[in-house]
Amino acid sequence: MGMTWSLIAWSNRTAAAFCLNGRAFCHFIEMEAASVRRFIYAVGFSAAIVASGAVAPSATQAAEQFFDSDGVRIAYVDEGRGEALVLLHGFSTSADEMWMRPPFSPEPMIPKLAHEYRVIAPDLRGHGESDKPHDPALYGCELAEDVIRLLDHLGIAKAHVVGYSMGATVAGKLLASHPDRLLSVTFGGGAPLVRSSEACSEVIDETASSLERGDGMGPLVIALTAPDQPKPSTLEASLVSAFMLVNKDQAALGAVMRSQPQLEVAAADVAACRVPVQFIYGDREASWKVDVIECAERALPDADVVVIKGGDHITTVANPQFWAEALAFVHAHAEPF
Repeated sequence: MGMTWSLIAWSNRTAAAFCLNGRAFCHFIEMEAASVRRFIYAVGFSAAIVASGAVAPSATQAAEQFFDSDGVRIAYVDEGRGEALVLLHGFSTSADEMWMRPPFSPEPMIPKLAHEYRVIAPDLRGHGESDKPHDPALYGCELAEDVIRLLDHLGIAKAHVVGYSMGATVAGKLLASHPDRLLSVTFGGGAPLVRSSEACSEVIDETASSLERGDGMGPLVIALTAPDQPKPSTLEASLVSAFMLVNKDQAALGAVMRSQPQLEVAAADVAACRVPVQFIYGDREASWKVDVIECAERALPDADVVVIKGGDHITTVANPQFWAEALAFVHAHAEPF
């Protein structure tokens, strides 16, 4: 414990300005010249500030509503008019964290997108303001079914879907099981889970076990490190995990992670779909993630593929090229009148 706080204190002078300013913090993440270890220590310092309440909640926060999804209360944002655009966030985040503020969104994306689309952004069960059951059986396929129930609740027949990381995995399950409800799908930083490699299975199991013990998601932090960077130590990964899990339910997130194999889809099922799809990921994405993406690409040979130069798993979604490519794809596949 003393060593941890020594590291946090050491990073004080270099990190404080970034921690207290979201945009600067996002920029700090992307500074390739900075040492990975200095960034990790800075994140640990950020966690201490957030835990103490020194950082106020985001001033720009989309208004959430709630609906009952087969007994589980799901929070969601519904803003704008036009064709429906569903945004599915990644693991351990929320609609607000991923689409409204740094480090994932340098600017609030929901109100920006709402100028042209009806933006639907749920907090996937186990995340954000949605219910957080601790039984893995209540996740898996239910993560995708919640999206369909939400569309039904809102009276929406079809929607474009943009999913990032785990959100892309959920979108893949939607593609296989409900293609008739989709206008287009953009898989960001992830893909349909057509085949779970040994490396992917290890990440899922180790992360789920760690969360179930209350030890955080350090294994996932280590696994998502860009391949051209040194892997963080267990201590360093724990500091990042502590920052990311402030005020979050580890038992629920462990159940979410444990259920991920239930989202696996058959290659033949996705190959049979005629829904337009595209993949967007960084050229510095973690190798096990790339394996999952490339396996899905083989099942979807007609998909558009965009590889963002310099992007890793965290920074790709914050890169302006991500939304430029995603929105161009959505525009190109608007429903004909």
